[in-house]
Amino acid sequence: MISLAPDSTIELPNWCRNLPAVDVTTRLPALAAIAAAVLATENRKECNMNTASGFDSRIFGFGMPRLVMGTGARNQLAEHAQAFGQRACVVSDPGVAAQPQFHELLQSLQAAGLQVTTYTEVLPDPPLRIVEDCAQVARTCEADLIVGVGGGSALDVAKIAAVLKQHEVPIESMFGTDQTPGRGIPTILLPTTAGTGSEVTPIAVLSDEAHDLKRGIVSDDLLADYALVDPELCLTLPPAPTAYTGMDTLTHAIEAYTNKFAVPLIDAFALEAVRLVATCLSRAVHHGDDRDARYGMSLASLLGGLCLKSVNTAAVHALAYPLGGRFHVPHGVANSLLLPHVMRFNAPVAADRYATIGEVMGSTDCVAAVEALSADVGTDKRMREFGVEQQHISEMATAAMEVQRLLKNNPREVTLPDAQAIYEQAW
Repeated sequence: MISLAPDSTIELPNWCRNLPAVDVTTRLPALAAIAAAVLATENRKECNMNTASGFDSRIFGFGMPRLVMGTGARNQLAEHAQAFGQRACVVSDPGVAAQPQFHELLQSLQAAGLQVTTYTEVLPDPPLRIVEDCAQVARTCEADLIVGVGGGSALDVAKIAAVLKQHEVPIESMFGTDQTPGRGIPTILLPTTAGTGSEVTPIAVLSDEAHDLKRGIVSDDLLADYALVDPELCLTLPPAPTAYTGMDTLTHAIEAYTNKFAVPLIDAFALEAVRLVATCLSRAVHHGDDRDARYGMSLASLLGGLCLKSVNTAAVHALAYPLGGRFHVPHGVANSLLLPHVMRFNAPVAADRYATIGEVMGSTDCVAAVEALSADVGTDKRMREFGVEQQHISEMATAAMEVQRLLKNNPREVTLPDAQAIYEQAW
């Protein structure tokens, strides 16, 4: 069990000791120890970051919810929910809501004396109307807190609905960075996938159907009050979503580590996430009941999520937005099919960092390693498989160039012709 309270410790399973090039003890003091353990394994040439001249005076922020991770973490839900009030609105999607563990969570809240209302209509890449409907349910039941249970879409809806419960403003007014009117009611988030890391991020992404584009809301007001990360909640996740959510985690980590604004603390999280995905994703996809693999992927997803407040993602995610918004390509698949092409584009300015990623993945060629993993888990797709025609590429590139909050993070500047060329390679 991992409990990240101020005086907490981290207990990792024995299998972690066998990960390549990692010296992991059975108990590590909280987040600082993860950073120290991973930084100690990095090649010392990384002290001269290829995105900056050494360790400069760059200022960065870091924030996260109170976090409990480990097998059985979900059993703490009622205890923490009671501290926030007596009326809970539980947000999820139809697939998760049909699982026995979801009903066990509802029963635990009810047994603790909470009045429970559910909203279980969340869709993948949720459109604005879903968030509005969810917020209205929370208002109607006068919810004191919102509990999100599901993948990134359900958790994102829960975070925004919590704000809208307190502040009735148009969702469109919150798009961008630091545009929210204030914090919402308390939120507790329980992920059922190992991918987005949304349970610990200040970010929510929605589908703007009017513009066929995915758009983000970024604000500390979206940080949850508690994140309960229980790998057992992922045991019933089928192979396909296990694969594409896992590749999303890998993309978070690689884009954070090669980011123009990379910082040492986040480097540590990113490299450990890469290492865990390389070690555990294939096992989780092909042997879904492998509890060690599920634990490793849940930890990887968490670490990838922790990269996003301080550093965030870059060109892969920006280019993926039109694929998801217009053609409804699953987010992890969109990232997976674009990632190798963006890595090759960035290679001239990020060669040292890619070399380190390759070492972590056990390969001298990190792009080849990413492609091999993608093929192994079945996410090696082409854009044309999702109804994208070559004539769409120009308008997709134009739409992607609007996502400057992510493109500005890329280690190499991306121009409109560059975006078109990357799409052509992925087509």
